[in-house]
Parts: sequence; C-alpha cells; structure tokens
Amino acid sequence: MRSQYNFESDIKFLTGRGALRNCAVTMSNMGCRRIMLICDEKSVKRGHLRALMRRIGKELNIVAVYKKVTDFATAEDCDRALRLFKEKECDSIIALGQKSAIYTAKAVKVMIKDGVSFMSTYLDCSVNNISSDFLPLAVIPTYLSSGIEASNTVRVLCEDGGIIQLDTPFAQTNALALDPCMCSILGKNRIASIGLNALAMAISSLTSRKSVNPMTKVYALDAITLLTDNFEPCMLYTGIRKYRFNVAFATMLAGCAYWSSPNDLLTKLSDLICDISGADYRDVFNILFAKGVEKIEFKWDFDTYALVNLIGYNKYIEVQDGKKGGQIIKECVNRYYAELKKYVNYPLKLQDLGIDDEMLSRAYDEFTKDGDVEKISYASVLLKAE
Repeated sequence: MRSQYNFESDIKFLTGRGALRNCAVTMSNMGCRRIMLICDEKSVKRGHLRALMRRIGKELNIVAVYKKVTDFATAEDCDRALRLFKEKECDSIIALGQKSAIYTAKAVKVMIKDGVSFMSTYLDCSVNNISSDFLPLAVIPTYLSSGIEASNTVRVLCEDGGIIQLDTPFAQTNALALDPCMCSILGKNRIASIGLNALAMAISSLTSRKSVNPMTKVYALDAITLLTDNFEPCMLYTGIRKYRFNVAFATMLAGCAYWSSPNDLLTKLSDLICDISGADYRDVFNILFAKGVEKIEFKWDFDTYALVNLIGYNKYIEVQDGKKGGQIIKECVNRYYAELKKYVNYPLKLQDLGIDDEMLSRAYDEFTKDGDVEKISYASVLLKAE
C-alpha cells in the first residue's frame, strides 16, 4: 500500500490493499465524527457500498447515506443530499463511485461553506472566496477512475437543462483512496476508453502552453508509465485485479496532473459537445484529443531524454537524436491507438458516437460565439473536418 501527500494541493493519496482502512484512520485524524456517505446507484447495485461498509463501517461513524445519484449529478441531488447532511448533523463527507457522486459531494461541501440551501443559487452568483470552515472530503473512486477525483471542479445539471460549473479550491478533495477491491471488472471497450482518457490527460498536461508546476509533470509521467506498462495485460486479462488497479491509478494520477494544469480548450469543447449530444465525455474527449495531436502543432518544452529516464523502456515511446518532443508524443499516441485495434473496435470519429452534423454545428457556434480567434481556429481544426 502506498501513502503520500501532495503538498501542493494538500491531498493525501492512499492506494493499494488496505487503502480503505487507511482512509478511515485519516478521516478520524481529521476529526470526522459524524460522516455522510454519498454514492451513485451503480455502486449500490454492483456491491461497492456493501463492500465499503463491510471494511470500514465499524471504524467510522457513518450516520447518513445518500445513494440516489444517477449517471449525472443534478441540482436536485445536491439539494437533497445537503438537507440530509444538515438533518443528521454531519461534519464530513465520503464520496463513493463515479464522477456524478463525486460532483454531488463536492457541491454539498461548497454549499455548506457558503451557507446556501439550493444549488441553483450558483446560476446567479459565484462561490464566496473567503472561508474559515473546513469540511473534510474523502473520495473513493470505482469503475477504475474518472480522473476528476483530485480536481476542484463541480459540474451539475439543472432541471431546465442548464449547467452549473464551478472551479474552486473549496471543492478540494482531502483524501483520495484507491483500493483494488473497488476496481470493477469492465468490458474491453470501457477499459480502452479509460486508458485513452488517462493518456490524453497526461499528455495534455505535458503539452500545455501555459505554465504548470513541476509536480504536475511528474504525475503525468508516472501516469504514462503505469498506463503503458499495464494497458495490454489489462485488455488481455480483464479478470485480474492488479492490472485494473494500475490502470485506475494511472488515470487518477493523470487526472491530478490535468486538473492541476490551467483548463484548456479541449475540456470546454468536450463538455459542450456532451451537453448537446448526450454522448459519453471520455469518448468525446479521447477523439478530439487524438485529432488534436495529429492536426495541431503544439510546443513541448520538456526534455526528451528526461522523459525516457522517468518512463523507462516501453514500446510506445521511441527517442532518437534530433527528434522533437512533439513528434515523439504523436508517435506514442498513434502506437497506442494501433494497439487498441488488436482488442476492440474503438470509435475514431464523433459520428461513431451518434453525434450528427447539426449537433457539431451547434457546438461550433456556441463555442465560438465570443469571437475568440484561438477558439475559432481550434474548433475549425477539430470540428469542421468531421
């Protein structure tokens, strides 16, 4: 089991066998005495909630459980969870499951801090940037990982179809526990999507045109190492837990790197397309990323040989004298996609996800409505060719 602090964002990472019990100790040390657990319906059906309670239910005083979160975090879920939190006089939160449960938990944390009763309040105002309150939040991802566990992002769907999106340090995760027993068996298509998502986030962090802290690059490189070492055996032996765990850990590290970087256009465009089409975010993000790597000339200032020294030998990355970092990354992505084709028929175009020309046109118009030259150029490259 690994345990380490990320001192830059004050998140404690707990990984490996025993991570759940270590999470219980960490929460006790943070003074958590009356805990609320928020999870999604899939985690209940798949037995994750039962497994969690069996392992740490006696060690922590979990006085409230909200388990009605669906595939999307809604304002109604946030409001109901908040009322339950107050009714049971809770002092901390555990989020169990996929990103919808995590978004809901983060939203409740922000609402408690601001003293508001309805998530819709944030349609008209922003988060108060002053607070002395500390509400501990522990996140336990399932279904491998989504990468947003270590982010400060909250994304909630309103009844009228509107989206509330917050990016605030008050939504920060304090403890992140990844235990192999929470890494469910998934089909090859899902593993492919999650693996590509980790690769895309890690490389996007490295190729960011804006300045990022050194730890971001370390997390990104560690993610690439874990992913490239474990992707093939994870696809071949989907029932072996350690490979799923390592891919999940790679996604978690890649997410930490990606969300520590300044948010780029890829996230915003992917979110917009998903809002319009209802397509899976990971798949949209992965397809746009691959097209961007091929068609957009990016700068990469990280030392090529440092990359190899940190990652070591693997068949995805080949370094030669005179070869620029951008070309190495493109070759890495192309090799990864070629490897995918051996195991699964992964979608390569947005149309493969049921996204038609009308949806793309709406996304383009909405994305470029402010007249930003960079956005227009970016969207033209990635959407017009579709």
